[in-house]
Amino acid sequence: MIFYIKKCKVRVNFYFFALMCTAAFFDQRGIMIWGLLASTLHECGHLTAMFFLPGHAPREVSITPFGMRIGSSPLAEFEKGSLTVMAAGSAVNLISAAVTFGFFPDFAAVSLVLGMMNLLPVEGMDGGGILRNILERTVAENAAARVVGAVSWMTLAAMLLVGIYVLIATGSNFTIIGVTVMLALTRLHKTPFFQRCGDHMASNVHPKK
Repeated sequence: MIFYIKKCKVRVNFYFFALMCTAAFFDQRGIMIWGLLASTLHECGHLTAMFFLPGHAPREVSITPFGMRIGSSPLAEFEKGSLTVMAAGSAVNLISAAVTFGFFPDFAAVSLVLGMMNLLPVEGMDGGGILRNILERTVAENAAARVVGAVSWMTLAAMLLVGIYVLIATGSNFTIIGVTVMLALTRLHKTPFFQRCGDHMASNVHPKK
């Protein structure tokens, strides 16, 4: 599905709807609803910052099962305001968690986890983007990419070890392992190979006329 908001092209992937319907069907506590709301607020934080900062107005937004991919003007990648854009999503989550903690604890918990998770220094997450943006101001772009890639996999490896420890200690808690796998898939999804696969599937779902 494709529609426009002013000059911004919004593309919603079919597999996003399929994933949401499946998750909602098996959801028993309503956590899915809070997760969708927290994710929406997170992305709205990014979009709001982009609209308010010169040269950052989004030109295309793609919503996929792996999250939202926002395409802005080329100038935005080189401006200092990019840090504000990348940090805005988690900032909204952390603020909303603090505000709603006494009223909607489930939503506050989901918002807190989502905000903190996105700040992890993993490529494909906001934290990885922030780290890369900072590094590119002092070292070459290729060197910054290599450092961020190495830090990403080291962070995921450390999370996996912690997840295994928690699983052994509790006997049933797969949460950290599940989050690690999801982040690893997100990391792989940002690689050129998987992006080409995604573009190929999108062209099959929406063939050019």
